[in-house]
Formats: sequence, C-alpha cells, structure tokens
Amino acid sequence: MIGRYFLLVVGLLALPRAEAAAPLSLHSVAQVSAGGEVVISLQGYDQDIGTQLTATITKLPTDGKLYQLSDVHSKYGYDPKKGVEITSVPTTVVDAAKGKTRVLYVRPSVDREGAGDFDRIEYTVADATVTSTAGTVVIVGDGVNFRASDFSADSEGWTIEGNRVAGSSVTHEASSRGSLNHYVYGTDDSLNMAGGNDQDLWYFSAPSKFTGWQGAYYGGDMKFTMSSFSGDFSASNLNADTYLVKLFCQQCDTNKGVTIGFPMSATSFDGSTKTFTISMVETAGWLRDPENTLEAWTVPTKCDFVEVLSGLTSVQILGDFTKWYESVSLDDVSFGKSSAVSSIPFCAQGTPDASTCSCTGGFTS
Repeated sequence: MIGRYFLLVVGLLALPRAEAAAPLSLHSVAQVSAGGEVVISLQGYDQDIGTQLTATITKLPTDGKLYQLSDVHSKYGYDPKKGVEITSVPTTVVDAAKGKTRVLYVRPSVDREGAGDFDRIEYTVADATVTSTAGTVVIVGDGVNFRASDFSADSEGWTIEGNRVAGSSVTHEASSRGSLNHYVYGTDDSLNMAGGNDQDLWYFSAPSKFTGWQGAYYGGDMKFTMSSFSGDFSASNLNADTYLVKLFCQQCDTNKGVTIGFPMSATSFDGSTKTFTISMVETAGWLRDPENTLEAWTVPTKCDFVEVLSGLTSVQILGDFTKWYESVSLDDVSFGKSSAVSSIPFCAQGTPDASTCSCTGGFTS
C-alpha cells in the first residue's frame, strides 16, 4: 500500500503544471474638463483568482502630467490628490489602497478643449510571474471626441487618393459657405472612361492621427459634413455600388489585410450640404470586402470590426459620387461618443491589436 501511495504522489508531481494565464491591461477611456484633473483606474484583469496585480506606466502623456496618488488620498480619499510626478517610463504605480492601481492625470492650468482627445497613456499589469501586453487609456474632454479635424487652420494633412496623382493634397478653404466654415475640397482631375462611365473613384484620405490603434472608436460614431460646388448628382449619373467610407487594416487577418466599407446604398447624397453620422459597430450596415471580385461583401463579425479599428492603416471618405466631373467639400470629421464609458468589448482584448478575439453576437454596450 505504501509503495502504491508513493508511486501515486510521484506520478502527480511528474504531471506538467498548467501555465499561469497572462493578465490583461484593459483599454479604457477617461474624461476630464479643460484645466482639470482626473483619477484614472488602470483596469488590469487576471484569470487567476486572488492574484494581486501591479501596474507599470509604459507611455507618458504628451500634454498633461501624470502623478502618483498622495498617500492621504490613496488611503482615505482626502485632498490633496497629487503625489510624486511620473516623469519617466517604466514607472511602477504605487497605490496604498488594497487591490487598486490608480494615477492622477492633470491638465495645464491654461487650457482649452481641442478637436480630438487630450492625451493617451499606456500601461502594463503583472502578477508574480507574467507581465501583460500594453493597454491604452484614452483621455478625452467633455466633448468625448477621440480624433477630429475641423480644418480651422489648414488641411491637417488630408489627401486625395484615386485621382490623377495619388496622395495629392486637398484644397483648404479658410472661409464659410453655408454651414461649412473652414473646410477642404477636392475635384475630379481626370476621367478614366469606359462605356461612358468614369472607372476611377477618388477618396478623401485621413492623416496618420486617425490611424494606428483606434479601438476606442468602437461603439461610438463617425461624423462628417459634405457638400458639392458642382456636378450632376441626378440618380442616373451617380456611381453605383460604391462605399461612402472605407476602413483598411494591413496587419489584420494575419497580415492578409481587411477592408470594411459603409455602402452608399445605406445612405444617400445629392450634392447639397449633409452631415453624416455612422455608428461604429459591425451591425450598423458595414460590409467586409471578400478580396475576391466573384464574391459578395458580407457583414463583418465583431472581431473583424474591432481588429480593424485596433490597427487602422487608412480611413477614406468618398469624394467621387458621380460618373462625371464634380467638386466635393468635407468639413468637421470626427470619431466620438456620447459618454466616456469604454465600449471596447472584453472578448476582443486578449491582445492589444484584437488579433486574439473570442467575441460572438452583435454589439452590446
């Protein structure tokens, strides 16, 4: 009996031990008024129940300042909140409150809300053995805009793609035209005619500030205003089967690339001034390009949509609506939300770029 017991114990010891699950640094959104401050909770998650996580700041804000919480605020919630300033990375977060990892973000005293988000910071969390990949905290103002172009001073790096010269600049207009106030516009420079129709489509292409990791767009809205100075927008002259917006991610689907478009068939444009509002969820009418001309575009999955937003290579808005020459203007482009509550689904946060994703079903806030 003793011999059998000894063999059983030895056998159990010889079994491979389960690897500790890597913790997650969850993406989140924090809201602060101009000139104000906000305590940010770094939302780490660990599947291993009861594990104590430590947080480390890995990317500092570019405009505001970041601080450790003071001991008195950390323990009792009293002012002052501000402790030691965090001026270099990596820096471990020190929070005296058990089970919490918080920092203080402070805006400059002379401040105003701009067209997009205020700042972004990145952090990791770690248990006793494993460190997570980085999570992003997007810090927004009262308007809850993540990225925006109002063209108040210049064209902000927007270009034209698909026209005569790829990447040619748009024209900036520093005046008003109806509801447009400081805007950009593009025109058809050439026609590639076949069967009486122009075969080429041109798009307004967003600058780099709109691309890269933009997972925070998910669950919000894309808004922009368009108008036309010239062109025949009668139904018979409109380009059919076109896409008002195209989002492209080069690294998605294991570097095969994924394009998601919002079809013109889901909306309309007759050349008169119109503000478009498009919901940034997969069930709002978006379609995924099959990358095969013989197959139809299909509704993207939640994983498709979040992955594209988490690695955007380009954002394009249609300018070429008709089969002939036209001039089209663009103003007040923004990605934002009605509140600062993050809508990035937990099931898509296995990796920062959402390439590891287990989401099923439609959008839920």
